[in-house]
Amino acid sequence: MKMKNSRCILLAVMLLVCMGACENVSGEKITLIDSLNRSVEVSCPPERIVSTTASASELICIFGGLDNIVGRDEYSTFPYGLAKKPVVGSYSKTINVELALDMQPDVVIADSSMLPETIKQIEDAGVPVVVVGMNCELDSIICNIRVMGNMMGDQKKAEELIEFMQKYTDIIRERTKDLPESEKPLVYHECKEDKTNSDGTPKDDHIDFAGGMNIAHDEAVKRPIVSKEWVLEKNPDIIIAKLSSSDPDTEEALRLKRDEVISRPGLKETKAVKNGTVYVYHPFLRRGPRLVGYLLYFAKWFHPDLFEDIDPTTVEREILQEFYGVDSTGTWAYPET
Repeated sequence: MKMKNSRCILLAVMLLVCMGACENVSGEKITLIDSLNRSVEVSCPPERIVSTTASASELICIFGGLDNIVGRDEYSTFPYGLAKKPVVGSYSKTINVELALDMQPDVVIADSSMLPETIKQIEDAGVPVVVVGMNCELDSIICNIRVMGNMMGDQKKAEELIEFMQKYTDIIRERTKDLPESEKPLVYHECKEDKTNSDGTPKDDHIDFAGGMNIAHDEAVKRPIVSKEWVLEKNPDIIIAKLSSSDPDTEEALRLKRDEVISRPGLKETKAVKNGTVYVYHPFLRRGPRLVGYLLYFAKWFHPDLFEDIDPTTVEREILQEFYGVDSTGTWAYPET
């Protein structure tokens, strides 16, 4: 996965200027460069935060800001204490501005789905808006970690988290970079039934990064609707499906989804179903820093021999314990290995 543009470079330069700017000085103003390349002045750390994107909410909590969040989007439910916070919308695009402003935030955190007129409305009320990047692209996540770590005054932990992630993504990159196409499995990734992803989407990048070949890579649209006959014709070695965000993160829910996929007429004759290489994951797994666990699952599913020494479940639990401060209670992938 390559850096898509210069935003991360510009952000890195700005962070070098701001690094350590608010250490031990609560409420000092600093300037951040957000994912829209805008200079945004915020308090460091902000005492009252409305976060309308789940990945940023997780990062704020990692940097000790759970108590600072006074409003959230409905998908910001992890770490678990977030679920008790008032909801101001489904996600950035559907934020109730009046409700958010009633919470008297020092800053609103949004993603790129927030409409420009909404950003202007909030900023006209005197509240800065920091826009973070996509939560399922590695480079974007690293940028977000640095922005949120800088805003919360914990650059040290931000760099430790990035180092943890890069340790494992470097392992994946090193072990898969020279694989010939003949050793890469054909992969069908299903977002929803009969809907997949082609070139130019994060999921296509994830498959390539982990050493697989997306059977929909060359389709004309980014999120094509495909038939079961088309899938059978492509005859993937591996099928990956996902639960909905609203589904419980339990082994039973994952197993039931897998059973449903392998029982579908038209898929039964694929190599993936015949060989039992059908996998299901919960979308929470790929959100924010936990993307590293998601990529490790992909790599091990695709190349079990190359990653025999890696246990993605253990890595996932380690990142949750070390950085989120929680013990793993959910199951996010099935079968795990």
